[in-house]
Amino acid sequence: MRKNFLVSFLLTIISFTANAQMYKSARLVHNQDPSKLSKLERMEDTLVFLADSMKLSPIPESRISGSYAFIKKIRPFLQNKESFNFPAKKLSKKISIIQPEDKKFKIYTWDVVRSNTELRHYGALQLADGSFQPLIDVSDQVIHGAEDSTFFNMRWYGAIYYNIIKKTIGSQDAYFLFGYNGNGVDEEKKIVEPFGFDRTGRAIFGAPVFAIREKNRRRPKMRFLVRYQKNASISLNYDKERDMIIFDHCESSVGDQHKKNTFVPDGTYDGFKWDGRYWQFVRDAINIQKLPPGQAPVEKPIKN
Repeated sequence: MRKNFLVSFLLTIISFTANAQMYKSARLVHNQDPSKLSKLERMEDTLVFLADSMKLSPIPESRISGSYAFIKKIRPFLQNKESFNFPAKKLSKKISIIQPEDKKFKIYTWDVVRSNTELRHYGALQLADGSFQPLIDVSDQVIHGAEDSTFFNMRWYGAIYYNIIKKTIGSQDAYFLFGYNGNGVDEEKKIVEPFGFDRTGRAIFGAPVFAIREKNRRRPKMRFLVRYQKNASISLNYDKERDMIIFDHCESSVGDQHKKNTFVPDGTYDGFKWDGRYWQFVRDAINIQKLPPGQAPVEKPIKN
């Protein structure tokens, strides 16, 4: 019992020291007198501090409690109508905040490493009228069929979104989100998926717009996923100059196409081209040339 007490005491000291260091750095978020800050700036300072706690604490329990505190504090921030136009530059360095060019909404996403084997994604959709919808991650429950499923805000295939683009289907706007999901034990995923709202205003993720051929038959997918070996470097993004989605073509490093956790880039790139209704799959979307050592194989670098 004495041993357990000492272990618990030491963990508490370590956690306190780590949080104290983060608090010290959090106080330096602004150089000016805190009394001269706006309400939103003070709220942002609090969120930045809590984001450090849930990201940097060496103690899992501290990260988890920090994430709960962050969720509690971000709610009133999102409900403040003025926050929609607030730049939140410091908070955006801690979590992902993306917004389409038409500025109709914002999506906040972040993740928390809860243990050595568990990573959970969190998010919130904010609208200009001061309303917001929480995003509840269920990706750890979806073993198969993610490409063929529709998700909603309360049942969301979690991801950290890093880009958003808009296309039109007929007279309707269609948004496409690019994200990263890292909650697999031995694999990770890059994702591109359609996003919009249903008739009730509820967020909806997924639509059959990715035209991919399987066994000589075209089967539109709700979203496109690249699954690959953990810690491998994979690109999946929209290339504005080429007007295409470009991504690394991956192959199994052990020659087993069923083991996605062994997939790594093979140096070639595939893509999707928008035809007004579907993203049409394009094999070898970029012509890779074999050149002498020291010269780039493509004219322009591929962005992650």
